[in-house]
Amino acid sequence: MKVVKLAGMWPKRAIAAVVIFALALAMAQFFGTRSSPSASRSTTTTSTTPLSIARITRTVDVLAKGGNTIAGIGASGAWWSSPIYQMGPFVRNEVGQLLFSTSGLHLSQFRFNIGGGGVGVTTPWKAPPSFLAANGAINLAADPAGLYFLERANSYGVKSLVGFANSAPSRFVSNHKSCGGYLPANQVTGYANFLTNVIVAIHQRLGIKLGYISPMNEPAGSQRSCRQEGMKVGLAQRAELVIALGKDLAKRAPWCKVIADESSTISTQMNKELLKWADNPQVLKYLAVVAHHGYDFPSNTTFSKFAALVAKLHKPSWSTEICCNNGAGFAYQYDPTMDSGMWLANYIYQQFVYAKDSAFDWWTALSPDLGCDPKNTPGCFEQINPLGRNDGLIYYDLSGAQNKDLRLYTTKRYFVMGNFSKVFRPGYVIHLTSGYQNGIRALTAKYKNHWAVVILDNRSFDHRPVRVVVSLPLKKGTKVSSVSGFVTSDSSSWAAADRLSYKSNTFSTVVTDQSVSSFVAKVS
Repeated sequence: MKVVKLAGMWPKRAIAAVVIFALALAMAQFFGTRSSPSASRSTTTTSTTPLSIARITRTVDVLAKGGNTIAGIGASGAWWSSPIYQMGPFVRNEVGQLLFSTSGLHLSQFRFNIGGGGVGVTTPWKAPPSFLAANGAINLAADPAGLYFLERANSYGVKSLVGFANSAPSRFVSNHKSCGGYLPANQVTGYANFLTNVIVAIHQRLGIKLGYISPMNEPAGSQRSCRQEGMKVGLAQRAELVIALGKDLAKRAPWCKVIADESSTISTQMNKELLKWADNPQVLKYLAVVAHHGYDFPSNTTFSKFAALVAKLHKPSWSTEICCNNGAGFAYQYDPTMDSGMWLANYIYQQFVYAKDSAFDWWTALSPDLGCDPKNTPGCFEQINPLGRNDGLIYYDLSGAQNKDLRLYTTKRYFVMGNFSKVFRPGYVIHLTSGYQNGIRALTAKYKNHWAVVILDNRSFDHRPVRVVVSLPLKKGTKVSSVSGFVTSDSSSWAAADRLSYKSNTFSTVVTDQSVSSFVAKVS
């Protein structure tokens, strides 16, 4: 199998040309004029061009006061588990390494999709099976693919395992489908009991403890188009469901806690509806985490308002799903380049700094939505494509099990995600910074005697390299004793940081425009 690394990416100045040429690109025979790059199973590339001497210096001052504590950084197993499972053991193993190993993303959180059965869903690969048998028993054999990757995450030591459902099994939904309906009040208890039964069965039969369960997903809508699972849950039922599930878990699976409600937008849903269902003593007794999406791609101010609301509830918040931004908003587009990578880096920065989230999860770890046929059009996976989706970190051929295209196609989003997930580990406490300017920003966190720092260089392409000096608020008598770092840019992925040095309470490096650089500094 070949793991493709995208080292050469298109700069922003080429986007206009891509857009103009989009209609031509839409025809499959015009995609991918280049041959497939040489294969390698390594996920690290190294820049071969040394940086010129940086004559400009920027200083990043890390503030002493800590804030939100990181619970995890992860992605979901929704929709791709079955197609990938069918590609055979080699591909399954490769995916496990890419997502969970220290040489891959080293994810610290994994979202396991508890399927609703896909009744009425018109997209077959978006119709996950349900564990609910006809006789009401729990049949774990119904979804061997989903459980396989849950077990893989667990075997790699992923501590934060989260179960989530887009829809209840059809018997609990108003229209008896996995889409287009709502959760009636008289089905809340039965549905909560089903979820608890699943959690208990997974623990009893597989020895795996799901630490959290999310019983609803984007509950303001029902996915009426039925291209995927979805279920509307009214405000009153959201509160009832959290309470019913929380009570059931406390009795039968006390290791698992409830997160909710995974609303799709911040400005029109979370900021307007959160207190209407969550500001209730019984809800707050069982609600462990306020979970949200952000498909309105909010401003910093909107995220700050959300953080203030969550603070009133005295609960942590998690960003549990995001994808599909084309540079202007939610829309079709496949972009494997650093443009999309920089968008992701800045969005993660927003989550931890302005929303004050404690966890960040990308939507789906793998996707087939390239917008082209990589088997018949070699090289098309390297091209921006208006027919695809920016919904994955890694891509695959949906027909791979049949046509034997078993390759996995990485994007710059994959590597940028790793710039965060590999250094911001559970337990690290976020520290704000000051002093950065002119497109340079930094996200920092501390755990015991280690500091993690991610530097984002948002300047346009073709600017001169800049030396960045990071000043840490160390205790008297301590100093930086070692620093390691790696960089993802337009020309490299997880390459060794350039001109890295340290002295006293500071370390410095040289960064280039449109890059994300990650560091771990040890203090002694």
